[in-house]
Amino acid sequence: MTASTTAAHLTAAQVSITLDQWDRAVVLLPDDVAARLAVSSRTGVKNYGYGHFESRVFGIDTYETRAIRAIFEAVLSAHPEDQGLAQYERFGTGYFYGWAIGVSGWDLAARTWRNYDATKHIHVDGLHLEHDGRSHFGS
Repeated sequence: MTASTTAAHLTAAQVSITLDQWDRAVVLLPDDVAARLAVSSRTGVKNYGYGHFESRVFGIDTYETRAIRAIFEAVLSAHPEDQGLAQYERFGTGYFYGWAIGVSGWDLAARTWRNYDATKHIHVDGLHLEHDGRSHFGS
């Protein structure tokens, strides 16, 4: 199970991958990491309409970009066929639109949210790595 982290950087070993009720990959993160990434995923958001939005862009050597790389490595280890991540393996760019959430917000037995409204502070929006190595969150 995902352990709490006091490490300066998230590693793939600290990320757990499970499946939701429809067998889609779900990323489980230590709650403190998820809370930090959730805030970042909602910072400087541009809303393009029709449910499409993006956070501000994070530099190559930021906590956010390093965390997204660790998450991608963990997802690829568990689900190498995941859409969007084949690009990451080949080109170092890609996306993951599955759920990423702090471990306390996910009910492993029911394979769904533990309490969606009460855990929004640990829900992380879509993960993206750009061609130049930077990252952002969004749809």
